[in-house]
Amino acid sequence: MDGATIQEPAVWKTLATRQVFHNHWIKVALDEVELPNGQRYEYTRLETPGAGVGVIGFNAEGKILLEREYRHGAGEVIWQLPGGLVTPGEDTLEAGLRELREETGYAPAVIDADTVLYLGAVWDNPAFSHALSHIYRVRGLIEVAHGHPDHGEFVAVHWVSPTWLKEAVCTGQIKDRVVVAAVAYLLLRGEL
Repeated sequence: MDGATIQEPAVWKTLATRQVFHNHWIKVALDEVELPNGQRYEYTRLETPGAGVGVIGFNAEGKILLEREYRHGAGEVIWQLPGGLVTPGEDTLEAGLRELREETGYAPAVIDADTVLYLGAVWDNPAFSHALSHIYRVRGLIEVAHGHPDHGEFVAVHWVSPTWLKEAVCTGQIKDRVVVAAVAYLLLRGEL
């Protein structure tokens, strides 16, 4: 900031909310809001059943575990981190390790402060939802079982180098917000 005084945006006032759709994964709500200028506006908002979690995992050789999965919303097979939704009441780390094991069959050999690190969280899409995805870095991954993804998940597991990952994010080959945020967090920490 160059010292200029800037008027910060005001919070909108919610006057009424009605739910127009819901299923196991999402609720769609219409909010009648009053804007800062006094006008009324109908806003569509999405609600998820819980927070998300993603795990960027490394093996002993320093390779990174990524997944390839078709994502119908994007209409493409994309690169992503193992992860999913946190069950209400579940610890985010426990959820991340559960999703990692279920989707890939990998887990850390040891769980301690040297191998597991909370990197931070990102809004999934703050224009439509309050949902957050929490991101963990896990070192020392070993295969502990065969992965058992959910019935709608068809996942291919790949080990990539840090150099390849950074290049794939830089060129736009990887666009997933959780992967991009994990790379940024690790770069800022000097770990990638």
